[in-house]
Amino acid sequence: MADALDGSMKPLLLRPLVGKILVVAGEDSGDMYMGRLIGHLSALLEGASFEGIGGQRMREAGAVTLYDSTALSSVGLASAMKKMGVFTSALRDLKSRIASGEYDAVILVDYPDFNLRIAKAADKAGLPVFYYVAPQFWAWRRGRVKIASECVDMMFVVFPFEEDFYKGRSVNAQFLGHPILDELDFNVDRSAIRAQLGVRPNELLLGLVPGSRRGEVERIYPDMLNAVRIIRANKPVKVVTMCADSMDEDYIRKLASTHGEEPQIVKGMTWNAMNACDFLLCKSGTSTLQATLAGTPMVVVYKADAFSYLLARLLSHVKWAAIPNLLAGREIVPELLQWKATPQAVAATALAYLTDPAKREEMKKELGKLRAGLGERGASHRAAVSITEFLTKLKRG
Repeated sequence: MADALDGSMKPLLLRPLVGKILVVAGEDSGDMYMGRLIGHLSALLEGASFEGIGGQRMREAGAVTLYDSTALSSVGLASAMKKMGVFTSALRDLKSRIASGEYDAVILVDYPDFNLRIAKAADKAGLPVFYYVAPQFWAWRRGRVKIASECVDMMFVVFPFEEDFYKGRSVNAQFLGHPILDELDFNVDRSAIRAQLGVRPNELLLGLVPGSRRGEVERIYPDMLNAVRIIRANKPVKVVTMCADSMDEDYIRKLASTHGEEPQIVKGMTWNAMNACDFLLCKSGTSTLQATLAGTPMVVVYKADAFSYLLARLLSHVKWAAIPNLLAGREIVPELLQWKATPQAVAATALAYLTDPAKREEMKKELGKLRAGLGERGASHRAAVSITEFLTKLKRG
């Protein structure tokens, strides 16, 4: 079903245009993006229902989650191997449901190792396949683009340069803006948040962003805590740890206590806390994009299991890991990855900025320049309209 349809038409409210749509988001951020997209599609496709893999945001939007995304989320090969059983079981189940004619369309978010298999099954069954928030095939394992060109009808990309990359490889790609812009309040009262966090006037606030998955938190957070000890010995700072919605706050606290720390932890307010901070120790991933939009200086810290890291380096086509550096095409944010991510190196990098206001301000300016390249708010609505238009023309033949 990957032969894209030409032309455009005004969004129509039709019923029944489709019945049940399979939706798959295997990560915390994907659940957030898919949840909002489902909300817009529900308004345009009256009578449509949604089920598949996701989390709380998708359930709040009305989707039935056959599998929770947290059960499938993994970082690195070792983590993925531990979850291979549930991965294989879910994949087999959804492929069976697709083959039985249970769905009228498929919408996928990122999570390529799973979702490309779903795309192939859906294409074989003759279903339209939409990829919302495209995987970063331009960064590594580019050979997978061929599958997308054969099986995906519409791919929505989140960075402007991605559209040319995919179109040049026969993928029907559209850049409609980054959906994260729909999720964030850009009128945060920084002073009020700092007061809420107990930050004294002129006190530096250091934020720790260790990740949204247990494996990465176990690898990254202890080194962040050890770096904090070194930082505090050289520069007084107040520290706050940001607990992702998908993480258990008690687990974060217990992990910290085993390293002799009793941190201040906030959950459900990562964006606000980022805006309140003067500097961040931030794990690689979507959180670096949030920090960029908050304009908060950072050092990016990341560790995977050794084999996964070496494999990623071997298959990578890009020089940097952090999203702001990828967008800028140069390093504006320091990256400390794998063996370089020692507590001593993290502390030294952070102290260079914490002790130099001008250095922090320069990074803030560089981060601010990247905002315009992410488009305008409303990407999720525009994607819903494009999907509706496609389905409308498909039905009319």
